[in-house]
Amino acid sequence: MCTESGVLVFLIIANRILKLIQIIAPILAIIALTFWLFKKVQNPDDPKILKRIRNSVIALFVVFLLPFIAKYVINIAATQTNAGHCLEPEEWESLKEEVFKPAKYIEIDDNVEHKPIVPNPDDYEYGNPKEESGSGDTITGPSTGNAFYFLNVGASSDAILIQDEGKFGLIDTGIWGKGSYVVKQLKKLGVSTLDFVLITHAHGDHIGGYNKVMSNFKVKRLIIKAGGRTGSYTAGSYRSMIKKAQKNGAVICDAESSGCQSFTLGNIGFRLYNTKFINTPKLSSANRCRFENANSLVAVATLNGRRVYLAGDIGNYFGYKRESIVAKAVGDIDVYKVAHHGYVSFNNHQDAVNYLKSDYAVITNGRKRSNSALSRIRRSVGKTVPAYYTAERTVVMTVDTAGNIKFIK
Repeated sequence: MCTESGVLVFLIIANRILKLIQIIAPILAIIALTFWLFKKVQNPDDPKILKRIRNSVIALFVVFLLPFIAKYVINIAATQTNAGHCLEPEEWESLKEEVFKPAKYIEIDDNVEHKPIVPNPDDYEYGNPKEESGSGDTITGPSTGNAFYFLNVGASSDAILIQDEGKFGLIDTGIWGKGSYVVKQLKKLGVSTLDFVLITHAHGDHIGGYNKVMSNFKVKRLIIKAGGRTGSYTAGSYRSMIKKAQKNGAVICDAESSGCQSFTLGNIGFRLYNTKFINTPKLSSANRCRFENANSLVAVATLNGRRVYLAGDIGNYFGYKRESIVAKAVGDIDVYKVAHHGYVSFNNHQDAVNYLKSDYAVITNGRKRSNSALSRIRRSVGKTVPAYYTAERTVVMTVDTAGNIKFIK
């Protein structure tokens, strides 16, 4: 299965082991060859030494080729298994280039003091927010200290930290192998307690850092589609996350429950969409895993009259037009966290972006390649839409008391 197999973790570990073999094994073989050549000079008539020299040459050749062969076999095996098909497109491209080459991500200065960041208005550039309905005036005003951090944690991956009035919430936890880095970033931003962790869906690029986050911070609530523990292709991952949260004292907030579909963080109001869990339909193994994206929770955050649409990986998968249905229900927004890292095979459907009409786009991928998605968004509003990529840096956004949306320079 997709996340239960731990395929990404296995590939990362295997890659590191193979690299060590490539470095160490030839050195040992060369040392052995040198030793027996020296012995041959001392004893030129000893036939056993010649045989050992030959064996050393063969060993040198084998240990040099073995890692390349092993990588090739791993790649072939991945393509023939359900786990391989569950890789996201960004991860799949990396896999084809080299056995899961981790994307670059931004290091944080270890000297930064551990305290909450209150955004400084001078560090942000003003956008062009929509006019308030009926007023006709463009609104200006100071920052209030709220912030949305779209964290750069490598590859195509979501980990979105939201802050207001000293409170923090986290939507998704990043990709496999980067859990410690997510924890490091959160601590640098002054997080000790998370009012909530919201999991959009159980794919490795959204839940990869979950255990690390739950082990390092007090989490008050886990917001999740609890039905996934019985009906999902990745049911084991849902069960594991819920069990971990319960063990750590977090309240399980089932998104299907009406009491969990609206909540606040400071002055920010949240409304959840696509909350009903859809049992995995009878599809091929690869498509059942992909269908998990259709179950993505969508969160709409509202602050100072502005609406931020946090899409997870929702899409119109296999006739289930979840993305278009949700977008129609939500309507006009201001900021769009683009669905599925900018991919457009099943996501960012033109109907959906026409309903949303966003003024800004935030794209969480590691390679800055989303022209098709941006073209669709542009067509929906009839103008160029500013886009911010986590491929370049952690994207930080704030909304001041008068509704001005600002992004860090």
